[in-house]
Amino acid sequence: MKNLFVINTPYHLLTCFILTHSIFKDDINYLALMHPHGYDNWKKSPLMSYMSSKQCGYKKVFPLLQWLSSKNKTQSYKQQAQYVKDNITPLNIDNVFIAVDISPVNQLLTIAVGKNYFYRFEDGMYSYFNDNRRRKKSHAVFHKLKTYLLKFAAGIKGDMYINTEAEGENPAGKADYMYNPQLLQRKSPAVKEITFGMINEAMQDLKEKHLLNEVFTENSILYLSQPMVEMGTFSLKEEADCLKKITSSLGKNAVLYYKPHPHDNPEKLAYYKNNFKQLKIYEGIEPAELLFISNPKLKVVISYQSSALMNVDKFSHKTIKSISLSDIFKTPIHPTYKKIMQQANVFFPQDIKNLLDINI
Repeated sequence: MKNLFVINTPYHLLTCFILTHSIFKDDINYLALMHPHGYDNWKKSPLMSYMSSKQCGYKKVFPLLQWLSSKNKTQSYKQQAQYVKDNITPLNIDNVFIAVDISPVNQLLTIAVGKNYFYRFEDGMYSYFNDNRRRKKSHAVFHKLKTYLLKFAAGIKGDMYINTEAEGENPAGKADYMYNPQLLQRKSPAVKEITFGMINEAMQDLKEKHLLNEVFTENSILYLSQPMVEMGTFSLKEEADCLKKITSSLGKNAVLYYKPHPHDNPEKLAYYKNNFKQLKIYEGIEPAELLFISNPKLKVVISYQSSALMNVDKFSHKTIKSISLSDIFKTPIHPTYKKIMQQANVFFPQDIKNLLDINI
């Protein structure tokens, strides 16, 4: 079989790496980099460079960095679509895999390569529940018209249903590949679990290439930042006070690692780096899940509503504690998301005293 995996984020890249190095390892696999988030930095990481290259097993990698985007000032929409018609469509792809089935370009690429169906793989938290992110009917119609106009302008032919309502809603999706299928809170035509065995089989390749290494050499807590300060969900002082109380509780032989979000304010990071002796800024851009699986001295992962919290057990074999700060900051998340996270063994302490009850 010939498979085309379409990725938009580092998290998508990891999932496709796992799929292509386990259950689809005997197929002919191609990779499409569709508007990849932070792609300029991928080249600086040997791990990310490898997972997004032919060297890791893809027959060919197609860099669709600005495909059908208004940012592409050098080619018309028809010329951009023609690249796909000339280079991907003739491959006679059997199966297309996408994560975000509300994305116009992901859906139009599927149509452009001659398919009227696809397989979904998960996009994190929003793949499990989507009712609170469903567009109003008028907005959905507006976006559908925009997508059909783009399809017409690019000269793409095909009759696959185009979804503009909510993620995971396209009836052209034949199945969902999920890390935690038991937590799914929406309808799916078929659910396929990404198992421990599949993950371990794929990780073996990274270990053999010396790309999956232990980076935390002391007992550690990992803080996965989200741009909540930047969005005004809680203040810089509130986050800083929380980080200060965590570091003060660690003892001399433990470290708090802060993994920045791409949208973090650089001035905020500089402030934390200069004012917290036991806090280290972790500069790696790989998905946090790879840190869970390769660092036995990592004891706790803390965030607000990061999808990575749901995957701690899956990638660490239940050796790491997963904590959400939602209740501490009095900024509640949607009840269904909280229920999903609790079922994934994410702990929601009510105050900082509970959070500090960490024995490492």
